[in-house]
Amino acid sequence: MLRAQLAGHKRRAQQVLAHPASRQLLRYIVAGLLVTQFAALIYSALVLQHLSPFIANIGSTACGLVAGYTIHSRWSFKGGRKDSETLQLGRFMTASGVAFAINNFWIWLTVHALGLPPLAPVPLMMAATPVLSFILNRYWVFRAH
Repeated sequence: MLRAQLAGHKRRAQQVLAHPASRQLLRYIVAGLLVTQFAALIYSALVLQHLSPFIANIGSTACGLVAGYTIHSRWSFKGGRKDSETLQLGRFMTASGVAFAINNFWIWLTVHALGLPPLAPVPLMMAATPVLSFILNRYWVFRAH
């Protein structure tokens, strides 16, 4: 019985992964986690070198954008329509700016408007914003077929 259940789960997983969007979403999640860890490492290193947190955040965000564009354009969304690198990079920066603005909205809504603790927007930042970012990256930045 256990063997039959495992075989059924395996078939369902293969069906899900047969769809290009599912594979891209999985790669996007893995890449996003790696880029986030990389940016956090940069931020920590800069703060430990006695830079202000604001300057450290600018530096880590810049490094995260470069790493994110590189890994998403070459791996997460490989096989998308090939626009010029300049156009694609401009779209990526715009999509990243939209995600940044949405995260600022979550902060405003939860912390300022609702008076919740400063960590209150984190679940929205970790769940809602990445979904929109994936959609923008898949269908606008890297142009899925």
